[in-house]
Amino acid sequence: MSINCSQVIEKFRKYSFEYKKSSSNSSYLTFTFKSGFFHNAEIVQLATNKDDELDIIRKIEDLKELGVSIKRNKYDTIEQIEKGLFDGFFDVERWKSRIHDEYQSYTDSILSSFPESEQLEYKYINAPYSLSVNSYSTPENDTPIVDNIANGINAEGAQLILIEAPAGFGKTCTSYELIDQLAKTSNTPIPFFTEFSRDRQARVFGHVFVKEVDRAFSQVKSDVVIDELQNGRIVMVLDGFDELLGEDSKERSEENYENAEPMLETIGELLVKNAKIIITSRRAAIFDGSVFNEWVESYSEKFTFKRYRIQPPRIEDWLDEERRTGLSEVGLELDKLSNPVLLAYLRALKSEQFYGLLKTPEKIVSHYFTAMLEREMERQNLPMMPEHQTKVLATIAENMCEENYTSDGKDKIVELFKSKCLQLLEATRKLYPIRDRPTLDALASTLATHAFFDRSNQGEGRIEFINEFVFGNYIAESIFDFDGEWIASDERFVEPAIASYRARTQHERTELWKKLEHMKVFLSDSDRMSYEIKMLGRIYSEDYNATSINSLDVSCIDFFKDTCVDSISFSNCFFSNVDFYIDNIKNATFINCKFYDCSSVGESINDNSMELLNCIDNNHFILELEEYQVVEESNSISELTLQIFRRYFPVGSNSCERIHIPLASIYKIQVDGCTKRDITKEVKRLKRNGLLVDATDGSYIAINTSKMAEIKQLIGRV
Repeated sequence: MSINCSQVIEKFRKYSFEYKKSSSNSSYLTFTFKSGFFHNAEIVQLATNKDDELDIIRKIEDLKELGVSIKRNKYDTIEQIEKGLFDGFFDVERWKSRIHDEYQSYTDSILSSFPESEQLEYKYINAPYSLSVNSYSTPENDTPIVDNIANGINAEGAQLILIEAPAGFGKTCTSYELIDQLAKTSNTPIPFFTEFSRDRQARVFGHVFVKEVDRAFSQVKSDVVIDELQNGRIVMVLDGFDELLGEDSKERSEENYENAEPMLETIGELLVKNAKIIITSRRAAIFDGSVFNEWVESYSEKFTFKRYRIQPPRIEDWLDEERRTGLSEVGLELDKLSNPVLLAYLRALKSEQFYGLLKTPEKIVSHYFTAMLEREMERQNLPMMPEHQTKVLATIAENMCEENYTSDGKDKIVELFKSKCLQLLEATRKLYPIRDRPTLDALASTLATHAFFDRSNQGEGRIEFINEFVFGNYIAESIFDFDGEWIASDERFVEPAIASYRARTQHERTELWKKLEHMKVFLSDSDRMSYEIKMLGRIYSEDYNATSINSLDVSCIDFFKDTCVDSISFSNCFFSNVDFYIDNIKNATFINCKFYDCSSVGESINDNSMELLNCIDNNHFILELEEYQVVEESNSISELTLQIFRRYFPVGSNSCERIHIPLASIYKIQVDGCTKRDITKEVKRLKRNGLLVDATDGSYIAINTSKMAEIKQLIGRV
């Protein structure tokens, strides 16, 4: 099959080659490319023609005399030309080697955060996860998350892949594991990876994106990179997307969507043809909100949306039965130890160290930090005691919380040490022998290379805390040291502190929660409830009346045993082994929630006021709650009924263009006097009447197309 010459010229011009028409004909084409001092040419032979052979040789000799480097290639298909240009300009093999080096550097930095790291071997532990495709849940499967993502990368069509997890639960580890696997696998797109961190400057995604592309592919124009992304030869992995969302990313999703919309629209514009974009993020309200779901739905014909949610690690994947038994026998609650850093530490300990640690189980977390700080004294020949190292590291964490950044240039960290910790540094200098005594700058530079710091992927000599668990520990230390009302510049800094203290003693957790008293007002209701449960083990606050709780994940607690709540709603929540004290829970609504091994406690089961919609259980818990409820039947068409059906019909149209809509969209309806509970009751009534039906996913509700004529008649859209 002959190759179209105009197509070849177009492909080469895309890569900034200049077509030399006077030195070409129908069987061969000549292109030149100049970059700085280098002048190159390529003769592309499209057909074999004996009459042209001497002419080609003569042109090659003429170009060589001009100092031009010549390549001569014979191609059979346009696809060969595309691949040749891509492999050459992107230097694919070298790029893959660089990705592996970055992976090795990252895993080495992880190992360096453990005592006796030179004796350890890095192993990625697969975490449980859930997957939804285009907002519809998929059945659970045993395929590891990295394999699941990689297996779909070569599929036809564009994909937006979101990986969500709490702080410190493996998003970045998963990203690195994925790009390394792609780099080692043939016939897969090459990964373009960038890791975002919060710095002192405003971050506009469009600018950041172009900057990162230009930094990574300096030899190729950004529009070429974008074109090859859309051709499926490059997969983009954006780690830490939530760091660009700014403040209030956990709540007020509609307001926050306005801030994130330019980023999402930029991504949406990239997602054509075979583009694959993977973003990782902490769970943020924007991704659970109705506006985001509607944005995804509006692009449903353009790309597939996959959402992976990494769950807390399974203890049995990290520790053998003997160690799990040992921890349980000394009274430790294993679910509170489900942090990857802590589990990796317990896994790495030698037997005698592990069982020695069990003698003081309340000090497991502090033992890890003390061991690392003592190791740092030896590694860096640093005569600074662990408590003093703690002080200087907490000082950096405190400044990050005050100034709203998570990474900074090494020179600025050095200056911060000198300005904030001068007395400690001077006292440490005096502990050195005179002949070995470092200057103040040298000592501050040594601290800036501490094992608990890591090089930021943002480059430019930037450093950050090595992981969220360590970061959270020193945030907590700074909170305890703070004299007054501790308030951070952004609520983003609370989650790491909570996560790092979950494995601490009850007294320590309670004290941290008390110190966060003045910060609680800035937290979303969902986060505040989640953190209160993690720190106190139950709910004591009486401030949850008329609140909306989203994506709560709780287990093994007495729910509202100690306080009462009224007019509360729960959406997309997961309850496991939870006892619901129904006498204290009034006018509650549960939407698309899961209940496993849950039970109700109380005397008012017959007249409980809990409304449940699209919820599931495994033990008839829901049936028990709904069994005695009085169903109010009515055939009247209220304003609320009309508003619900109008969500399916565009304004001014008699056609139903949306069969499935997010429940979150329905709960945005504003009708005088209607609460979420009222809306839930009306949706359930319409389902009983067969006008609405369950969608494949519990977060959606569908219109019954077989009763479309009846529905149109009801709402006057005939």
